[in-house]
Amino acid sequence: MKLWHPRCAAALFSAFALAACAYGQSALSTATDSKRITSMYKGSESSASSTMMGGLGGALDNMFAHPQPGMVLPDDNSIDENEYLIGAGDVFFITAVESPSIRYNAAVDQNGKAYIQNIGLIDIGKVSYAEAKKIISKHISNKLKNPSEIYVALVQTKKAIVSFTGQINAPGSYELPGSTRLLDAVKAANGNELPLASDADLRRVQCIGSNDSVVYYDLLAYLYKGDASQNPYVYPGDRIRINPTTDKVFISGAVKSPPSGYYPLKKGETIGEFLSMFTLDNTADLDAVIVYQPTDNTKKTISGSKSDYALNDLDAITVPVKRNYSGIYTASIAGEIASPGHYPIVENSTTARQLIDMAGGVKPSAFLDQAVVIRPLRTLPDRFNGSAAQMSVVRPERGSAVAVASASRDYAVIRLILYNADNVILEPQDQIIIPKKDSFVYISGSVRSPGAYLFLPGKDSRYYVTQAGGFSGNADKSNVQVFLKYGDAVQGIEPRCVEPGSIIVVPASVQNKFLTQVLLPIISTLATTIGVGLAIYNSR
Repeated sequence: MKLWHPRCAAALFSAFALAACAYGQSALSTATDSKRITSMYKGSESSASSTMMGGLGGALDNMFAHPQPGMVLPDDNSIDENEYLIGAGDVFFITAVESPSIRYNAAVDQNGKAYIQNIGLIDIGKVSYAEAKKIISKHISNKLKNPSEIYVALVQTKKAIVSFTGQINAPGSYELPGSTRLLDAVKAANGNELPLASDADLRRVQCIGSNDSVVYYDLLAYLYKGDASQNPYVYPGDRIRINPTTDKVFISGAVKSPPSGYYPLKKGETIGEFLSMFTLDNTADLDAVIVYQPTDNTKKTISGSKSDYALNDLDAITVPVKRNYSGIYTASIAGEIASPGHYPIVENSTTARQLIDMAGGVKPSAFLDQAVVIRPLRTLPDRFNGSAAQMSVVRPERGSAVAVASASRDYAVIRLILYNADNVILEPQDQIIIPKKDSFVYISGSVRSPGAYLFLPGKDSRYYVTQAGGFSGNADKSNVQVFLKYGDAVQGIEPRCVEPGSIIVVPASVQNKFLTQVLLPIISTLATTIGVGLAIYNSR
């Protein structure tokens, strides 16, 4: 039986002549091999089909050389073969592996059928990409005289016209790539973001197909449980409706994601089913979940992980934290330590000594006598905040100090030599600083020779001022300050307690500041004004 009618062959030959003009000598040279190509098909006697194949092959080569928008190259693995449904506009590239001269370019029409030269029509509409490849391969293999592996690849995806209604920012119809999934399609129609779950029922997104079939999808199950079946590819003619959230539940407490708030409630859903959508903190106590029912103003304690307790509209769920739970937090260590960095600590348990050991111990250059814990001050207890105003009346300086400590990001400096590293219990965000051994004291400010001077035990700030040549004429001798620096933290110490690495600062006197910063500029300005006035007067 012939595969082609003679008239069809003549028509195809004419078509090939046009294709040859477009694609050049590559198509014409393929035509000379027509007898060899046609002999590969069972019962084929026409050479016109092979001639047409040359033109299509050249077109396909040109397609790969210059990819078009919407094209899916054969090595693109972004499409799930088992989920993507074939439809009008999808284009396949087909070849016989052992006979590369046999090549097809087949597009799917509105009826879901693909026409393949020498083979005929194949119905692959609304079947998965994986199944379509099997169907095409089987049909072509049955037409070949010699068995060969058939290679099938989707090289261009369809366009999908999809309409949106309901709780969406911009209802209407959209043309989307056929590889678009439901979640991205909803975002595209809503200003590139999902509608709020408290307003839009994202757990029952209604999808009506072109044949009026209705399927509901739970986008939150895809987002937070990884259920890919709830995020299908859109299909041409789909009508998607986002219904408003009617029944909803509020959840709070030891919840990590999604965050606390109102979420849609499915009809008859149990607390165990509802909680399965959430990732809870490791401190969560699922044996004591609290459900508050505002309709009758009652509160129940339920074991939520496996409970079949049915939730009701407007229920409020609280997931409590386990009692006496020792959380895992972090603290850091820096300076002369083997491995500086952040390390996990157990709250109310890990000591400074344990963290030093975790970091590999101190270096030989470490000065342990000055090792400290820098602890950020948390919000002061209410008894301090409330008493600040009362203190300001009796002792203004103390009231001001408490107010500043409450408002600023201050820190405490804990000397390990005073408290023993084995006894200092670390808190979250603590930082241990191990300074380097230093043999000098540094002095700056209003002295005659600022600089570094050799440390001598037992000497106070006055000794080092003398070593620096004494005070300069503008020094504020009664306000000498001594500091120790630990990383970014600075601690003031008594001038009589100078330590290695101390920084002594001698400020300028208030009178000198007034003289240099206020009085002298005024005198200079007056002198300039008087000089300008005299110049103007003399010029007359």
